[in-house]
Amino acid sequence: MSLYSYVIMAGGRGVRMGSEIPKPLRKIDGRTMLEYSVSSVRKAGAEKIVVVAGNSEVGAMASELNCETAWQREPLGTADALKKALPLCYSEGRVLVTCVDIPLVTAEIFNKLSAVHEQEENYLTILSAEVPDAYGYGRIIKADGRVIGIVEEAEASSEEKKIRRVNSGVYCMERLGLEGYLAEIEKSPVKEEYYLTDLIGILVESGERVGETSCDWRYVRGVNTPKQLEEASELLKSIGRK
Repeated sequence: MSLYSYVIMAGGRGVRMGSEIPKPLRKIDGRTMLEYSVSSVRKAGAEKIVVVAGNSEVGAMASELNCETAWQREPLGTADALKKALPLCYSEGRVLVTCVDIPLVTAEIFNKLSAVHEQEENYLTILSAEVPDAYGYGRIIKADGRVIGIVEEAEASSEEKKIRRVNSGVYCMERLGLEGYLAEIEKSPVKEEYYLTDLIGILVESGERVGETSCDWRYVRGVNTPKQLEEASELLKSIGRK
């Protein structure tokens, strides 16, 4: 059985929440978003959980939840966050990456992702979704039915912005060789960050296999504003999740 390291990206500042409370610690029905994320990966079988934190409050909560903490003091993007987490991950097996601002992803969805990853023998597998409004999401680019890249909103062309199949920010990837591939990612000239989504193109150019599997878009809808917090609460009630 393969070793799995689970990485939860929780270093964002969450300025759109309009609160001094860090976004990972904002609550939905009495539980923080970080608690929901940790609970789901534990139910999926996680033993090694690394939380990438940007401040001491989030780091303290990660410790309370018996997770390891990697620090990203400067918001330099998701690829940088994963680089910070890798030294705490297993040195072999697979790495499953998720984000704290999509706290409604279930253990069943994580397990489906890892199962597809293993069955297809991919180097990296993306959790995708077909959304009614793709604004703000990274669009999944395909050629001949295969994933060849992800384009972020800020850098998407007018044609690419019409694509509704989007990246959720959840990935399953091989651990072997990952540092080398991450080192090839260059800083975005638009936001001055290192995008993990750029890893897809690097892998494809290197001949690695990249795949995807999808889920209901509601489970991977980002929770970044007070209104979206309310909507997440309503969804929790509708699906009966605790």
